[in-house]
Amino acid sequence: MAATVQYFMLPEDERALFRLLARREVTVYPELVPPGYAPLAAGEDTPASLVLPAYYLALERLGPVVVHPVKRGPDRGMLAIEEIPSPVFHYERSLPNEDGELVAGRLWAELDVTDDPGSRLGKPHALKVLFSEVQDLFKKSWRRSDPKGFWVGPHAATAWKRADLKLREPGHRGRLIGVWR
Repeated sequence: MAATVQYFMLPEDERALFRLLARREVTVYPELVPPGYAPLAAGEDTPASLVLPAYYLALERLGPVVVHPVKRGPDRGMLAIEEIPSPVFHYERSLPNEDGELVAGRLWAELDVTDDPGSRLGKPHALKVLFSEVQDLFKKSWRRSDPKGFWVGPHAATAWKRADLKLREPGHRGRLIGVWR
């Protein structure tokens, strides 16, 4: 079963997350990787250079990032990352929509053992520890949403409290989310 954390974060909150990731030597890949791509090292300044809505965060010191070429369609020739054998998290950014509302993002990782004979050992323990550290960061300094299910970054919570920002659940008819207490 996959581990998922959903959140709302403004750029200041995203920088705080990337500060944590920088200590663990995380690299950043786009969802579709061009051949010969050199990944970005996660750091406090990395979010300013991210332009796509989703990326992969890789711990390459734990193992190689497994890719396969896309053979058909408009993305032909690009490389797609295989999430199960690779030590990666799928990172969807929390970005504003066309109405100026902040749409939730999520961090997703397959951390458990699957039925696949090639992955009986599961993911490296250090990947699970990093995911746990991210959850601990959220529990320690972020706010919970109302209704529950999302974490709200400190800067996003402050903006919501001042009524400068609306938080919207992802999806076609996503509902508005508040901040608990």
